[in-house]
Amino acid sequence: MRAALIAILIGTAGVATASPADHCTAELDARGVSYHAVSRSGIAIGVEIIGPLGGVTWISTARAALVIDCSLAVSLAEAGPYLRALGVEQAKWSSAFSRRTVRGSGRPSKHSYGLAIDVPRFAGQDAGDLTVALDYEQGLGDRVDCLGQPATQGGAILKVMQCQLAQSGLFHLVLSPDYDDAHHDHFHLEARPWTERPQLRAERPAIH
Repeated sequence: MRAALIAILIGTAGVATASPADHCTAELDARGVSYHAVSRSGIAIGVEIIGPLGGVTWISTARAALVIDCSLAVSLAEAGPYLRALGVEQAKWSSAFSRRTVRGSGRPSKHSYGLAIDVPRFAGQDAGDLTVALDYEQGLGDRVDCLGQPATQGGAILKVMQCQLAQSGLFHLVLSPDYDDAHHDHFHLEARPWTERPQLRAERPAIH
């Protein structure tokens, strides 16, 4: 009996419990995402993305490296097929990890934690060049019919995209020009921290 207990203890001594970071980066690995682990003050699980996310290439309008929390990276990778189905091959982002406060308050923005990204432009051979400030048609849709009746092809692509991203459960917030003046020219995509996500997709849509 004593020998059996010693054998069990020896067999389990080297087994370590996987950390939240290990779980999250394993999800990136499973999706074939190329990244480097990085350390940034404020980001719980920092990654620098060096390849496409879900088949979509993310390009900085300021030629900056895409450094975000792993949780947001997993959501963007999962959302990639939605964008590709709409003919989008590139998402051009203006702001990701950035230490700032929410406008009109002293609360840190989720950008400060690498959990949010602002996207003003999209492009693809089939979709063409889409600019949120010019092509997004405000005031369309409601809680019953998210889409409404866009008048242009560009407006339809962006509205379908907004509806799919908001209803996918992958994001905590999806903010568009309909939300307020601060978002008049971009989509704001925000994920929850990995440790606050009991499952990848939330049941409640992030419609805003």
